[in-house]
Amino acid sequence: MAMQKVLVVGASGHIGRYAALAFKKRGWFVRVLVRDPEKLKRPGPFGEPLLEGVVDEIVTGDAAKPDTLFGIADGIDTVFSSMGLRSSKPGMSYHDIDYLGNANILQEVMLHDVQKFIYVSIFKADEMMEMQIVKAHEDFVQALKDSGIDYSILRPNAYFSDMLQFQKMATSGVIIWPGDGSLRINPIHGEDMGDICVDTAAPGHQEIDIGGPDIFTYKEMFTLAFTTIDKEPRIIFIPLWIVKGLHSFIKPLNARIADMLAFAIAVNEIDNTAPRYGERHMKDFFETFGGKNRTD
Repeated sequence: MAMQKVLVVGASGHIGRYAALAFKKRGWFVRVLVRDPEKLKRPGPFGEPLLEGVVDEIVTGDAAKPDTLFGIADGIDTVFSSMGLRSSKPGMSYHDIDYLGNANILQEVMLHDVQKFIYVSIFKADEMMEMQIVKAHEDFVQALKDSGIDYSILRPNAYFSDMLQFQKMATSGVIIWPGDGSLRINPIHGEDMGDICVDTAAPGHQEIDIGGPDIFTYKEMFTLAFTTIDKEPRIIFIPLWIVKGLHSFIKPLNARIADMLAFAIAVNEIDNTAPRYGERHMKDFFETFGGKNRTD
């Protein structure tokens, strides 16, 4: 049986790195697409693996520039993409990258005999469609479904690396959060997520909600962030109606901050627990990075 070949798009990002490594460990030929190959020469900021010398082929291209993508999927069986803007930037929108960039990849893919396209979108996206980042993801999901290619849509609720923002806030002495901290979430480690990415390369349309093994209320998560850096928990909860009022005031003034507030409101109005996968634990991750976040 011929070796399966995968193209990983967004391979310098958090999940892209773990996905590329997971495919390689399972015996796949791994080609990665990045804008800056230099990033692959060193590990990522949250312990993600370096990929230079690990993957089989590194190609340089920019998803926002279709003329740089010619031939990227030649000979490829499966395409995996977790590509997207980490945060909104001047002159570049979520629509430009999360939707149009991935659509450019898909257009090139359709010129080749690719069997499967795996895409990482957002958990409970249908409840947050007013947000630019969510809409951009789901616009591409619809384009992927309309393309006729076999697909898997992965919907993780959060990653361990996302939760480090709370440990950094704890370092400053206080965590301030909308709501009352009673809603729940179970983030997943990037390495566990990488394994799931490979599992979903099997034939057949599928959409999978994904969480990690440990379920926390936000209050429990915040308390863990403090205790893993040996600080007494100090948490201030702001009533959601106040945050909604602030969002309404800021929305016409600053779209980026308004989008961040909209996300904070959204995650405090829905239960973010997802089906449990993986075997790595948030406490261990916090303890690993706790020394970097401790100031005393």
